[in-house]
Amino acid sequence: MLGMLLILVHFTEPISYYLYLRNRKLNIEYINNKYRNISIIIPTYNEGERIKEKLINVLQSYPLDYMEIIIVDSSNDNTEEIVKSMQIHKLKFIKEKERRGKIYAIREGIKQASNDIVVITDADAIWKDPLINAIKYLGGNIGAVSCIKHANSNVENSYRNFYNIIRIGESAIFSTPIFHGELTAFRKDIITPEELPNVGADDSTIATLVSLKGYRAICVENMRAVEIAPRGLDYITWKTRRGSHLIRHFTRFLSKVIRSKNRRFKGIFIEEFYLHLINPWLLIIGLILLSIWNLYLLIVLFSISAILSINVKFREALRAWLPNQLFLILSQFFALRGEVLAWKKERK
Repeated sequence: MLGMLLILVHFTEPISYYLYLRNRKLNIEYINNKYRNISIIIPTYNEGERIKEKLINVLQSYPLDYMEIIIVDSSNDNTEEIVKSMQIHKLKFIKEKERRGKIYAIREGIKQASNDIVVITDADAIWKDPLINAIKYLGGNIGAVSCIKHANSNVENSYRNFYNIIRIGESAIFSTPIFHGELTAFRKDIITPEELPNVGADDSTIATLVSLKGYRAICVENMRAVEIAPRGLDYITWKTRRGSHLIRHFTRFLSKVIRSKNRRFKGIFIEEFYLHLINPWLLIIGLILLSIWNLYLLIVLFSISAILSINVKFREALRAWLPNQLFLILSQFFALRGEVLAWKKERK
């Protein structure tokens, strides 16, 4: 019975949270729909295959007269040659002497940024909407803005669609503690480079720091980005790496958030802490207990899942949800290794 109860809680908690948030709309008037000067930071490591497409995407997303592009590069391929061959006006190319990881590249980029509004974006992410859709919200009590994201994988997208609704719902309440590397825009008068941790989850760290300072960090649904998901074994390492960064992010900030007086953000952060660090264990422990004490109930459980999976949407959601719970478990073990500055690059 305990095993069944744990599994029941595992599924009902995130579903209840989803249902609580899904009808919440981000009813925020944008601050300024006019173009403002911005600095776009793109950290690169061996992005020769994609950097041209990325830069074209950026150039088409916002007027060049209002932006500078800062590339902080640690590549040993032809990334630098491709970038310089494009002869982009107002581009700063910073070559690192050694690869130290994304966070150091971002810190250097922020220091070199000439403008108060900074946008950080991954080299392999493509924006599907004009950048003004995010920039126009920055100001007043909005300190940071991120996108919602989709992947080039149907399974990954099922997972993403679930969490996109949660990100928007959390933003409607106050802030979301999870941002996306595909697009993180923030005001430099709120966040300094020195406040960023030594490694990992730079995007979500910015969202959390902004929120702890009393400003809002929001995801907006009319700013979409597409990320490229790796395949095969690289997909596993990719998910584990990203998961471990989030795990360390939540453990790093938990005590600070608990001491915070912002009840709305505190509740959201603690819920996300639970979903990422505790809830996956309920599924694993529940299945183990069922398999040990009552094989019949385990068979019934999987039979019910098989019947429900006739529904296409449910089947896709289940296919995405279960592996991601395992990835979160793996990420927790991996996070115990400590900080990893520079990861092996996955093939996409």
